[in-house]
Amino acid sequence: MRIRRDLVPAAVVAVALAAVGCVSFDADEARRSQTGAFSDDLARRESEWLSEPLTLERCIDIAMTNNYEVRKADLDARLGRFSRDMAFSAFLPQISATATRIDYDKNPVLNSQRFTSGGVDVGLALLAPSTWFLYDEARHGRAAAELAAGYVRQGVALRTTAAYYDVAAQERLVAARERQLAAARETEERVAGLAREGFARPWEREQAALLAESREAELEAAKRRLSVLRGELLRALGLSPLAAFSLAAPPEGAEEPLPPLEDLVLSALERNPQLPIADRMVVAKENAVRRAFCEFLPNLSVFGQWSFTGNEVMNPPKRNSDWGFRGTWNLFNGFRSVADVRAAKAERRKAELARESDFLSVMAGVVAARAAVQDAAAAAAVRRRAWTVAAGKAEDLMARADEGLEPVSDALDAAAARDLAEADMLRAAFDERVARANLEFAVGEREAPTP
Repeated sequence: MRIRRDLVPAAVVAVALAAVGCVSFDADEARRSQTGAFSDDLARRESEWLSEPLTLERCIDIAMTNNYEVRKADLDARLGRFSRDMAFSAFLPQISATATRIDYDKNPVLNSQRFTSGGVDVGLALLAPSTWFLYDEARHGRAAAELAAGYVRQGVALRTTAAYYDVAAQERLVAARERQLAAARETEERVAGLAREGFARPWEREQAALLAESREAELEAAKRRLSVLRGELLRALGLSPLAAFSLAAPPEGAEEPLPPLEDLVLSALERNPQLPIADRMVVAKENAVRRAFCEFLPNLSVFGQWSFTGNEVMNPPKRNSDWGFRGTWNLFNGFRSVADVRAAKAERRKAELARESDFLSVMAGVVAARAAVQDAAAAAAVRRRAWTVAAGKAEDLMARADEGLEPVSDALDAAAARDLAEADMLRAAFDERVARANLEFAVGEREAPTP
């Protein structure tokens, strides 16, 4: 059977359009499909990672695997490697091949009915100075992207640490609110009994009832706040905010004394990843300056070509090859090259100024972070002491009020102050740990975790 040749081009075009044509899209179906797939993926992660109580170390490990900022930073680092590889391709031979076959439906008068041709072109740059600086710039860009990925990991680890301690502190606050509510209800019953015997006034009984209602409202608010904080921790871990989990008890123990400020600053200038990133940016801009100078230099390349042509009467086909050198030199382009060099130098100076700014920012960040640790430690000690005093005062006044030696209202006020002091103490319990983690981040002592 003879295939009509006039239909062949149409068939080829149809296949090409089918291969590269637009993808059909149903918005509702796409949303349902993505929701189902993502929900299944979250359920799988939940069963994999939340099967046992979470320690701080395990939370950080999960975040290094699932957190979306970490995964995006890793992709940026991979893109940096691809950019370097693409820049390196300028040093390799460039090879292309072509092939053509023409079949005429009718026998032409002056040409043969079938005509074929083909060829291979090879080119290689011998002297192209700008390509070296482009490659070096891409190489430093790749290194900067990897440093940036490590810096992102450190930041995610810091936020995960803060979220972990927020949940731990809130869980203790909820437990304290439950104890406070039970004590407030017991006090309400006691004051009601005193009021029935004439030892307490009606408004004091109402004050006791109000205290119990306030403690109940505070307990419910603390539970809602806990659910929010648990969701924030799970979001930092790349898991569903609705997933159920339990925290392992945070380790207790005295914190180590802080090193001198001068030692911390020197360590930060050596280890904080912001400064190596800034160094890479300065080197990249220096390469840009040198690349701009290359516009004044000639470029030299070598090329070669092998080709053949033939038809049904030419046997064997006619073959040919050629090779040679090609050189170009831009002698004058309206002073654009001069402007490019000046602009590149200005960009380099901007990078140097940015590095100086980062230098000072790192130093100031260490000073502020160390002061925050000291403030948190002092505040925690004061609040522990305040709770001890308030608890002793409330216990004493309540006992004296039961004996009629003190007004019941004073005892209730003391109990409210004690509960407030306990809440402040619990909130401050982990502030020093979070502040120390922030100091490690500022100095660069916290190594970038890897999945």
